[in-house]
Amino acid sequence: MRLRNISGAREIIGSNEFVVHEPENQKGNWKEIFGNNNPIHIEIGMGKGRFLMDMAKLHPSVNYIGIEKYSSV
Repeated sequence: MRLRNISGAREIIGSNEFVVHEPENQKGNWKEIFGNNNPIHIEIGMGKGRFLMDMAKLHPSVNYIGIEKYSSV
């Protein structure tokens, strides 16, 4: 996979309301974040998140969490 450095990516990620910055503190509390008790699906290595966004649109009764190691994707 080719990583493209996007200027300001860390700042954009840091200020996004959908980013959970300390997920380890959310253990057992995801219902509060999502506002429901729907099942959670996780995608590891989500890149820009296109697949995850498409899946969320197709399956609104599922909560999705995407994990990406690199902020420069």
